[in-house]
Formats: sequence, C-alpha cells, structure tokens
Amino acid sequence: MFFCGQLVSFLGDWFTTIALYSAVAEFTSSALALTLVLVCKTSPIFLIAPIAGPIVDRVDRRRLLIATDTTRGFLALLFIALHQLGSLPAIYACAIASTLVAGIAIPAKQAVLPRIVSAQAYAVANAMGGASWAGMLTLGAAVGGTATAVLGIDASFVIDACTFGVSAAFFYRLPSQRPPTDKSDNTGFVEALRYLLRNPALAAQASIKTCQCLAGGVFALIPLFGGGLYEGHEGAWWLGMLYAIRGLGTLVGTLWFRVLVRDRHSTMRLSLIGAFAGQVVAYWLLAHATSFTAACVYYSLSGLLQGLVWVFAGTLLQAGVDPRYHGRVFAMEFGGLTLALAISSSLAGFFVDAGIPPQGAILMMAPLPLVGVLVALYVYLAER
Repeated sequence: MFFCGQLVSFLGDWFTTIALYSAVAEFTSSALALTLVLVCKTSPIFLIAPIAGPIVDRVDRRRLLIATDTTRGFLALLFIALHQLGSLPAIYACAIASTLVAGIAIPAKQAVLPRIVSAQAYAVANAMGGASWAGMLTLGAAVGGTATAVLGIDASFVIDACTFGVSAAFFYRLPSQRPPTDKSDNTGFVEALRYLLRNPALAAQASIKTCQCLAGGVFALIPLFGGGLYEGHEGAWWLGMLYAIRGLGTLVGTLWFRVLVRDRHSTMRLSLIGAFAGQVVAYWLLAHATSFTAACVYYSLSGLLQGLVWVFAGTLLQAGVDPRYHGRVFAMEFGGLTLALAISSSLAGFFVDAGIPPQGAILMMAPLPLVGVLVALYVYLAER
C-alpha cells in the first residue's frame, strides 16, 4: 500500500509541475519567472524542516501521509481558480503552500520506509522509491505534458487533485506508523543537530544530496530547452518529453547501479565519488548540445548519475541514523537539498535574464558537483 500510494502521489506531482510551468508561461516569458516555479516547489521545505522533523518523530506517520495528500489535493483545485484569475503572485503563493505541506510528507515517507522493511532491504526499498519517482517523472511528465497541451491547464490540475485523493486512500490502508519514541525522549530539532555534530561522518553523509543540488539550476532550465531554444521544439508536449527523457535516465540509475554494486556499503560510498565526477562531464556536454536530441541525451545521462546518488545516499543514511532521529534527520537532509536547489535555480534564471544564454549558465554551474566529490571522498575515508 505504501509504494502504491507513493507512486500515485509522484504522478500528481509531475502533473502539477507541467501545468504550473505552462500557466506561468501564459503570463510572462521571463526565465526568472519560470525558474521561480521550481523555487516555490523547493525552498519552503527548508523553512518548514525545523517543524516537520519533530512532527514526524512525534505523530503517527500514517495519519500525516493521509492529511498531507488530502490537503495537496484541495490546493491543486485552488490552482484552477487562481489560473482563471490570472494572478501570478497568487499562483506562486499556492505553490508555496503546497510545498510546505509536502515538506511534512516527504520526511514522513522516508521515516516509514525503515519501519516496513528490514535493514538488509534498505537498498532495494530505496531503489524502488527512486524508481517510483523516476518512473512517474517519465510517465507523469509525458502524460502531463500531453494532457496540458490537449485538455488544457485546468484539466491537468483536476487530474492532479484526483491523484492525491487516490494516494491518500492507499495510505489509509496502512497500519499505524507511530514513531519509536516515548515521552522520555528529547524529540526537539536542536537535539537532532547535536546528534549529527557528534557524528561528523554521518553529518557529511546527510549533506550528499545537498551537494548534488548545488547545480540544480541545470534542471530548472529545462523549460527553456523545451520552450523554443531549438527551432521546432516548443510547447507543453516538448517540455513534458524532455522531463520524461530525464526521468528515464534517472529510472535506469536507480535500478541498474544497485544491481552492479550488490548493495555493498563500501562500494556505494566509492560509487558516489564517481557519480559526482560524471555529473561534471554530463553538464559540460549539455552546455555544448547543438540540438534537442543531444540535450535529451545529456539530460538523461545526468539524470542517470543523479539516480545513483539518490538511492545510494538515502540507503547509507537510513542505515546509519538512529531510528529515534529519522524524522528530524531526513527533514534536515531534504531541507538542505531544497535550499541548494532553490538558490541554484534562482541564479540560473537570473543569469539567463541578464543575457547569458542557457548553455552559458549551465557551463558556469558544471564544476559545482566537485564539491560532492570532496564530501563523498571524506565519507568514504572516514568509514574506512
């Protein structure tokens, strides 16, 4: 039931994304305005992390998942009214509200996973979760782009609301998921920070995904690559196709590499170093892509490497963190990565609006995964 609910919820996320980009594109052609969609769908998670983490470690996570997806379904319907009003600030505000709710749902899902699978199955479960996200990125972006182009933006928001209703119904069938803490435990956010400071290698492991998102502006520019940068490739359908190709690469990365390393933690840590180095190459190639097809290939390659990082980093963190701190540590991890993604996306939009071509903006961000190489190397050496 958990994975079914997660699958449908991810599908709704991508319907929302394509519809939001299309709605904003109706009102403005500004690159910064388009990248602000991604900022609104990421940065609020950092702000709510100090609240979300303690909530997840105190409240039944099953109830949280039902409540958050139901709320996101109602907000998806609110987008229709705001789109009809033609208010861009209101659309951004609604996107922020939806993201704040997601900021509670995401660490709750991560905290549920170690409760329903054995420690030996963490890698498999994370691969399934990553494959669900990537698969729904592939399917949801393609279908969402087609639905938006054929049925219209408002129809996509209606479909989105329905998917959240279905996912909430799946989560309803889960058994109780009360956190493994009692009244004597300190479930405050500051205590979780102290826990990580006492374990520097674990803190570095928790920052791996944040390092990956330092160059997240590369993906914030997808609407430009699918919005007329290449002649004859403009509109919701092409945008959805580019997202789908990227998702296909991520899907391969989440499944294939795990089979190769056979779930060995030491090999996972070593693979993270190589994945970050490979992202530098992939971004450099993307910056020099001369056709839409080439851009699809390089976005897919970077997605493949990101899928590896997502699964391996998540598996290692779940295996290393005390279950009493799961909600707070996962909230901090996701808050950090979304902050990095929001800043990188804003800078990418600012660079393009300042006259730098999208390829030039990507070239400027291409070296940033080298930070991830250094952090992953530190984790590898510390654990050895």
